[in-house]
Amino acid sequence: MTGHLNNPNRHAFLAAEKSTPDATADELLRCTGFARCADCGYVMRAQTLTSLPEHRCTQRQALRRNKAA
Repeated sequence: MTGHLNNPNRHAFLAAEKSTPDATADELLRCTGFARCADCGYVMRAQTLTSLPEHRCTQRQALRRNKAA
């Protein structure tokens, strides 16, 4: 399923993140409805920055460590 890949707000988040590196995470969330997890880097739809939805953060971090080793 690739519906999330074609989401215009996700693309807007990625474009805004790249074009305005001084924008805060809160500003990006307010404009696009998406946030990037500071721990694992995953981009997801979110309501607030304080309570990101479940996204297997611990497993993603472990996978990244294993790939780096």
